[in-house]
Amino acid sequence: MRRCPSRAARALEGRTSSAVTWQLLAAGTSRGFVQGIGYTAIGSRRWASLAAVVGRAGGMPQITVLTTEDSADKAAKVADAGRSLGSAEVSTDEVQSYYWWEGKVNFDPEWRIAVNTSASFLDAKVALLKAHSYDLPMLIYDLESAADDHKYWKGSIQLVDQAAAVEVAKKLVERRVVACAQATSSGALAVKTVAACKSMVGDSTGEAVKWSPIGGNEEYLSWLENECVAARA
Repeated sequence: MRRCPSRAARALEGRTSSAVTWQLLAAGTSRGFVQGIGYTAIGSRRWASLAAVVGRAGGMPQITVLTTEDSADKAAKVADAGRSLGSAEVSTDEVQSYYWWEGKVNFDPEWRIAVNTSASFLDAKVALLKAHSYDLPMLIYDLESAADDHKYWKGSIQLVDQAAAVEVAKKLVERRVVACAQATSSGALAVKTVAACKSMVGDSTGEAVKWSPIGGNEEYLSWLENECVAARA
């Protein structure tokens, strides 16, 4: 008699086994739990092959956690915390951040810290929060895969220069299509939004958008939901 799969296992059916495993491990799920649903959802033979890969990789995939601070000194402190994580590589760049606050578009120069690490997101979150100065920091990372209706997304747009990126950032924030937008000196623009507003980003700018599903700290993701209201109008 075939054993009835668990709810978690049923949710994984039809998805790529490696993508599922990396996503669960990145989020901090124990290897034992992943192994249990792996046997149920994808079969022992396929799981054995995948488990060998996970073992060679040290049991965890590399993820890149992004956050920002409002000064170079504070960013350096967060970067140092990031370097304490497993197999960490840390980089920092200066961005111009736009967001909606008190009924208008606001601007702040910020320093964006990228921490590429083999640590789980939960471990990275704990370490970075201890060093962070913000009451509500952004701590996000790309998911390897997600359903089309996944709620939270990061979009990347390449403009001709920083001035063009800034104009697009202001427009998207003012229309409440995105919660925040960060422009760099090269003309790259990163935006964070929710699924209901994704199509409105391209429609508002006429530019191609490269989308990545994201996970992150619950407080920041809730803020995204509250701020991206254009689709509700």
